[in-house]
Amino acid sequence: MLGKLMRSTIAKVVLATLVCLLCISSSPLLQNTLAHNLGQSYVYFQIRQDSISARVEMPVKELNEVLELGLPVEEKVRRGDVEPHIEEIKAYVDENLALDCTPQTCDLMFQEYGFLNTTFSQFLTLDYTLDGFQEMPDAIDVTYDVILEQLPQHTNMLLVEEICMTWTFQNESTPLMIFKQPGQTQTLDLTSGSYWQGFSADVYLGIIHIVEGIDHVLFLVALLLPSVLRRQDDAIWQPVGKFSTAFVYIIKIATAFTIAHSITLCLATLQIIQVPSRIVESIIAASIGLAAVDIFYPIFRGRSWLIIFLFGLFHGFGFADVLAELGVTSQHAALSLFGFNLGVEIGQLIIIAVVFPIFYLLRRQRFYPSVVMKTGALLLGAMSLYWFIERAFGINIRVLPLLQGLF
Repeated sequence: MLGKLMRSTIAKVVLATLVCLLCISSSPLLQNTLAHNLGQSYVYFQIRQDSISARVEMPVKELNEVLELGLPVEEKVRRGDVEPHIEEIKAYVDENLALDCTPQTCDLMFQEYGFLNTTFSQFLTLDYTLDGFQEMPDAIDVTYDVILEQLPQHTNMLLVEEICMTWTFQNESTPLMIFKQPGQTQTLDLTSGSYWQGFSADVYLGIIHIVEGIDHVLFLVALLLPSVLRRQDDAIWQPVGKFSTAFVYIIKIATAFTIAHSITLCLATLQIIQVPSRIVESIIAASIGLAAVDIFYPIFRGRSWLIIFLFGLFHGFGFADVLAELGVTSQHAALSLFGFNLGVEIGQLIIIAVVFPIFYLLRRQRFYPSVVMKTGALLLGAMSLYWFIERAFGINIRVLPLLQGLF
């Protein structure tokens, strides 16, 4: 089942991405700069014939929170605000950015600091050179832990702007390494090209986003709960008699959701259509609740694939927000778009492969419709309402901490 579903899903992803490639190849809408966002820090390398330089970029808001610097949070910080804290910040970076060029040494030498102001946030930039090596190393082991330990949802990325030995230039749109937890060491190979590394990083990010994106996961769970039952007379639930019946329903879900989010992922990445994040996240939250309500009252009435398609469009905008943070450019948009989208589909298949067999095996148990499905729908509905209020109205309500912790 999983193999057939994967082939079908990947085929649709390829088709949707090919349509996007036609737009990407001629679209003037993409900017040739990296779009930074809160929740991410970066380290860029410029590797030339006889020198290596690096640039660290950290969001000021999160850096201020982690180090408790007392910087102004309602306005852009200035050099005078940071100057009293620069030694502390440098020491923090030295402690959380480790480079190993064994058997040679490579020491980070601080040069200058500055600011990068983007549409979304402000970043503090620190420029370094690497000293200590006699000849250009073949590889550098990198550990990049800034902010990760204090803020677990943070993400760090390593990108290479230039590697002259492999004729790789202006490659800053493709993250070669993604650091999601402290203490993780990865190797930057200076002797080989970086496209496969960048593509695999995009695939990995797509998998992580769908698997760790609890709202996307709960939406799929809400759709999978009734997939092994059929409603009679709009009220009575009966287990499906054949595996193929439930499997066809899963195929419809995967197909509608895949096509929908692939379309909006492409359109949003190309900046053809832009929807405010607050609206997107609110509708994603609402989609979970409506899928849960349909279990109690048939609001979809045989049009579930159409409803899933409509909500899938907004989930695609949510995926696009993540991909936009990678700074997709016209040069690498095709590779990044396809890699991230493929990762999302792999993550979706992982969820289906784990959850669906459990529901299918339990479908004939008397407790499944009343206990598993309806209780699950109630919990999903409560979580949906909680998120919707927070996202739509910007209210941080804390009346459901136990329920939030459960998920």
